[in-house]
Amino acid sequence: MQELLDSSALLGDTQAMRSRFNEDGYLFLRQQIEPEVLLALRSSITSICQRHGWLAANTDPLEAISDHQPVVEGEEAYFPVYDDIQRLESFHALAHHHKLMELMQALLGPSAFPHPLSICRLVFPDNVEWSTPPHQDYPNNQGTRDLLASWLPLGDCPIELGPLAILKGSQQLGLLPLTFSLGAGHRQCVLDERHEELEWHSADFAAGDLLIFHSLTVHRALPNLSNRMRLSVDFRYQREHEALTEQSLLPHFNRESWDSIYQGWSNTSLQYYWKNKSYKLNAWDSSFQELPEEEWQESLKQRIRYDRQLAQRYAKRGANTPEQGSIN
Repeated sequence: MQELLDSSALLGDTQAMRSRFNEDGYLFLRQQIEPEVLLALRSSITSICQRHGWLAANTDPLEAISDHQPVVEGEEAYFPVYDDIQRLESFHALAHHHKLMELMQALLGPSAFPHPLSICRLVFPDNVEWSTPPHQDYPNNQGTRDLLASWLPLGDCPIELGPLAILKGSQQLGLLPLTFSLGAGHRQCVLDERHEELEWHSADFAAGDLLIFHSLTVHRALPNLSNRMRLSVDFRYQREHEALTEQSLLPHFNRESWDSIYQGWSNTSLQYYWKNKSYKLNAWDSSFQELPEEEWQESLKQRIRYDRQLAQRYAKRGANTPEQGSIN
């Protein structure tokens, strides 16, 4: 594993930033967001996790120490927590932070804007089987390929906590086929001999560090080997007048309407702002996610095996066991 290259020295030089981004497929920038902004959001999220019993008793909620059986995206037990997070104004406001907007406009041009689809990742410890596998963002978002993601941990995120890793330069090799995998999205891209010549890059992140990458850049999450939850957010940005899909304009998992989410918000400029933007609306292409029948059968076997192993592991510890979900 190689170290992510810190491009902070290039700030202010738009041409140099774009050149490095086009070459490497990512920009890693130290100390771009005020730690106190992230700490305030982290406090709101860990308070929600604590209220729902996800954090260990008699510990500081901000540490996000968890002895709870892992709950993963898509399971029934995940949504009471995630729905509360989706209602946080401070969570969605972070995508509009002036520093993020300046960086995205430097890379994409002055019309760059964030998708309202904002994502928070709640990664439990002791669940390495569910570490997000190598993948590209494009099949999960579609629309324009010039879609950029920003990834921010909500606090210090050393290697053992499971930050993202980037396959440097992989965006130059184009869109890759998918196969089933455990982990967020239930898909991983199929790497070939060309990718064997590329190197994985990651780093110990400090609060305020930022990773930006292209929709075709192959990336994955490293396993969370700590006793704490890894809390992070990711937002996506594109130019006006380019394509997107309706899914990018909906809340993550689309469980509540925007009207419901917006209740109690103080900043109305964050609400429905994309309706004043110009873009082409593309139909969703489900063929990107399709799997042959034999892979569906194998995916069911993997999920059953995962659920059984996890339940057995935590039954021995006497930990709280949530109801397990199914593949979706």
